[in-house]
Amino acid sequence: MKILHIQTGMTPAGNAAFRLHTAMRKVGIDSSVVTLQPTIKRNKVYNLQKKTSLLACIALNSLYQKWVLKKKKVGTYFYSPLPLVTSNDELHKYVADADVIYLHWIAGGFLSSSDIERIAKTKKPVVFFMHDMWTMTGGCHHAFDCKEYYSGCNNCRMFESRCHIAHKQSEIKRILFQKYDNLIFVSPSKWMAECARNSYILKGKYIHVIPNVVDEHIFKPIDKNIAKSILNLPQDKFIITFGCQAGTGNRFKGFDYLRDAINKTDLQNVQLVVYGSDYNQKTVDELKYPVTFLGPINDEYALSLICNATDLFVSPSLAESFGLTFLENILCNTPVIGFDCTAIPEIVQTDITGYLAKYKDADNLAKGIITIYNQHFKPQWRKNYNSQYIVGLHLNFVNNKISTI
Repeated sequence: MKILHIQTGMTPAGNAAFRLHTAMRKVGIDSSVVTLQPTIKRNKVYNLQKKTSLLACIALNSLYQKWVLKKKKVGTYFYSPLPLVTSNDELHKYVADADVIYLHWIAGGFLSSSDIERIAKTKKPVVFFMHDMWTMTGGCHHAFDCKEYYSGCNNCRMFESRCHIAHKQSEIKRILFQKYDNLIFVSPSKWMAECARNSYILKGKYIHVIPNVVDEHIFKPIDKNIAKSILNLPQDKFIITFGCQAGTGNRFKGFDYLRDAINKTDLQNVQLVVYGSDYNQKTVDELKYPVTFLGPINDEYALSLICNATDLFVSPSLAESFGLTFLENILCNTPVIGFDCTAIPEIVQTDITGYLAKYKDADNLAKGIITIYNQHFKPQWRKNYNSQYIVGLHLNFVNNKISTI
């Protein structure tokens, strides 16, 4: 069986699509990846050639995106419309050679509705692996407390009044996704699957739930003092870590809540570590404890080392479709703290994997930090996780789908 994964771009660390592709190859599946953006080029990951026609489409879609974003309210979350035009003939050659197609994060000007329909018309199983809410909304990647996607995004909060962009995008997706039975939708969490079932776009479609893959042979416990020594972190300090690809700059990842919470505590020998961000003097000045910045992390083994050097991982994210960073730390026997929202409670559980704090409550977040600090807590969850079992779930439902098409 040949499986093709399609994604706009791909980083070598912390990327759910790349991890699934790698896990499939480890069990003997002929898996490959095609990306629009020039990223990693190894382990059967291919980047589309930047021909003149493709570059012209990228430029035009960039202008269209800027026009759309000018209509968006300042401070709202990430929004991606479907591209106006594409030039993906090279991509469709890869599609023709595959038996099963996985569509991952395809926003950012990669696949148009026409591209998706062209792939669907092959009658091959086409799996939408939903890494956020974009597939079920009029273009936002997380709806937070908004329920407009239940009824077609008629009154999108992200735009000024009488702007119908989100509703039009919602209609395009609904018509397309309801038209083809070979389009399969997978959510990494029960929470997001329920969101999809309630959505205007995917209502009536069967939504599979399959967790994301993390390689437990990379993310495994090692001696914390050894990990701290390798990273030049003090072995006599209690290391509290915050990290994500966007670093502290993405306010939706909740670093401000961590700052407020940690400043409410009075702990001894505490050191903060931040990865995903380079040194920031403003952050240093705002924190009562010393902080080390590790910058962007582009290697799985380095990420595992950070998880092992950490005594407590805190991510007060305001929305998560799954919570990969939590699972990475848990597999390294590091306790985690997150807010009680979206998919986070499926991984972060008080007294089992760490502490589940009240949503947007810095005081309760501080309580959780103090609790874990005093307990010397280790998560009791690693034995429940098996990446090969998760790959098997993918194979089972794909094989069942092939037999019915």
